[in-house]
Amino acid sequence: MGRPKPHHSASTSPRVHIDALTPVQHRARRHFRIAANVRIQRMLKHPHVSEFHSLAEYLYAGLLEGTPSVTGYVPQPFALRVGKRRYTPDFYVVDGDKRRVLELKPRGEFDPALWGPLDAFFSAQGMRFEVIPNEAVFARTIEAQNWLELVRALNLCRDLDTLAAEAALLDQCQAAGSLTVGDVVDPGDRDSTLELEVAMFRLLHRGRLTANLSEQALDYKTTVSLS
Repeated sequence: MGRPKPHHSASTSPRVHIDALTPVQHRARRHFRIAANVRIQRMLKHPHVSEFHSLAEYLYAGLLEGTPSVTGYVPQPFALRVGKRRYTPDFYVVDGDKRRVLELKPRGEFDPALWGPLDAFFSAQGMRFEVIPNEAVFARTIEAQNWLELVRALNLCRDLDTLAAEAALLDQCQAAGSLTVGDVVDPGDRDSTLELEVAMFRLLHRGRLTANLSEQALDYKTTVSLS
């Protein structure tokens, strides 16, 4: 995309400048990473080493990984100036046919002096600017942690061919109605069923299979079924 013109919605509103409209992660400086206790993990829908500047951001990335309609996201995607103030949003998200720019804040409180210009600017670019309360993310901590663990497992086995195992699992689920993780994975010899385990995780991540991951940690009793 080309560089957009500075935007201001009214004569009294500060102008919004952006370096580029292509979302690319802007990494924090080293002193900030130490002070903010930054979390780093390689993700799938952002297939790079990803930086998250708070626990809420890290957990929210897990929730994005578990949302089938979300096909991709970028943490800290844009470097902007609103008047004289620098600003970097927390996420750029591709959700179905929608493009969203997200900020996570305690209680969803965001500076009104920034909100108006940013909302108008991103709307003009075909994006929706949203502020999400940290508390809404923390309420789904178990679900987020399950997806983050699943992503770690899939990254470790990213070169494993599971096409045949995926087809077999889908057939089993259709015939049986549902399966538990323990029906698929041998807890006494996980190596022998690794291909099936990874296949199940990939199908969950793609939304082909579904499981209740919001109430307890993923374990051998977790039930999976066709979506």
